[in-house]
Amino acid sequence: MRPEDERLAREEARAERRRARLEKHVLPCPHCGKSVLDHMARCPYCGGELVPAGYRPMDPQKKKKIRTVCYIVGTVIAVAVIALVLFLR
Repeated sequence: MRPEDERLAREEARAERRRARLEKHVLPCPHCGKSVLDHMARCPYCGGELVPAGYRPMDPQKKKKIRTVCYIVGTVIAVAVIALVLFLR
């Protein structure tokens, strides 16, 4: 086999593997039926709203709780760093 033929065969095999990986993430649009990727929020063909696979919006109460904890932890760390800098002088 010639080197060019080997290179083309490798490229073709690589392209086939890439297509196979992509096909796992393709599903039909519920509005127009065309193939779209599972992570898209809008269909590129009809503009219809899509819900990405496995996506659920976070509960607002939980989001508020996480934000509060992050602010508290950040404040404690900032105070500790300032106290450490003043203590080491």
